[in-house]
Amino acid sequence: MPEKRATDVVLGLDGVLVQWDGRRPITGQYPKGIADMMYDPRDEWGMEFYLAMLESGWSEERVLASYESHHGPAIAWVLKMYLDHEEDGFVCMQPGMSGLLFDLDGAGIGLWGLANTTRKHLRLAQRRFGELAVLRDFMVSSEQQLRLPDPVLVRRAVEHFGLDSATTLFVNEDARIVGNLNNLGFRAMAFSDADSLRSELF
Repeated sequence: MPEKRATDVVLGLDGVLVQWDGRRPITGQYPKGIADMMYDPRDEWGMEFYLAMLESGWSEERVLASYESHHGPAIAWVLKMYLDHEEDGFVCMQPGMSGLLFDLDGAGIGLWGLANTTRKHLRLAQRRFGELAVLRDFMVSSEQQLRLPDPVLVRRAVEHFGLDSATTLFVNEDARIVGNLNNLGFRAMAFSDADSLRSELF
């Protein structure tokens, strides 16, 4: 049986709606080597861990205190500068997404947001990119203290937005999250580019 045409689309933020470079807030203030150190994947208490904690609901104060306990005050100051200059990480809207958003809205398709992020990060993006105002609502993981692909978070978004799962398409930049959503019975698509998404919806 063919899938019903989507009446609603739930979009991620970074990597779907906007281009984000998490090194830019650091390299704008410090040499590139500092950013490399901060994002060292071998560091279990590195940036990726603490960004995930922010997305899970930790306050910036708690993150900074914990980071300092592992790395010392000098490196913790670099993280503070990252947080103070977070907006510098936004590069641009994803190519073609501005036009697609307006076309979908004009076609009566509901546009919503769901992402592993913080309300602060979302507001910075909204301030930079006025096109995001077309989204009817946006749920962020930090306020729910749950991260994608947690099914509780997805179902909470569906209920909060008043969506019909059978006619809702979830779009995320992370193929692993998309795979998990599909396995849970949700219709989900990994974002590659605006043209591919347009073809899926029109």
